Amino acid sequence: MTAALARPAISGPGHSAAHDHGHGHGHSGAPIAPDDVMAYLNGRPIPRTLLDERLAALRSGDAACVLPKPGSREARQLTRWVAQVIITEQLCHDELSRRTDVIPEPAARPLDVSAAIAVGSITAAALAGSEPVRRVAALVSAGVAIPREQLEYAADVLGVPAPADPDVPVDRWHAELLDSARLEAFARWLNRAMHERVQLVHGLEHPGDSNQPDNLHRH
Repeated sequence: MTAALARPAISGPGHSAAHDHGHGHGHSGAPIAPDDVMAYLNGRPIPRTLLDERLAALRSGDAACVLPKPGSREARQLTRWVAQVIITEQLCHDELSRRTDVIPEPAARPLDVSAAIAVGSITAAALAGSEPVRRVAALVSAGVAIPREQLEYAADVLGVPAPADPDVPVDRWHAELLDSARLEAFARWLNRAMHERVQLVHGLEHPGDSNQPDNLHRH
């Protein structure tokens, strides 16, 4: 209901900084890394075993019957998608290790992760499945507020009174607007952090990268 009242959603992180690790490069420009590396975080390898174990768990779980056939283009895209979820988790672990401030307990009114699909399925999956990701999202979006003018406009459209305190949701629509703004702030932070700290590798590029051979949406 409130989607039209919020700003357009920001898509999830799609590209990373181009750090050359000396392995040569594939079609997308991503370096060709050793088989046991799924990406580089701050120049250090993220082990491929994390990805292999996650994929094996998926293929042995209840959803196995609806997953794409191994070796297909769709299966390679699924592998890239799962890799991005894991990289997001690892990046948030890295962020928590960097912080010297007190890490607060989850907010009294945590982000509604069911709405996170608006900022991309990868970000939504990482938020839903990882407490460190939710903790970082809460930290980097803690100062987000809805401008009073936007709240008054939204309230006018809905035909309800404007909230007395812009930072304290008293109605569902107000909470949804605030969650949308906080999720967008987290998506922007994640995009910057991916660009600065992560190097994807050949074969595990972002599934939406138009330069990788399995991308199905070409213009």
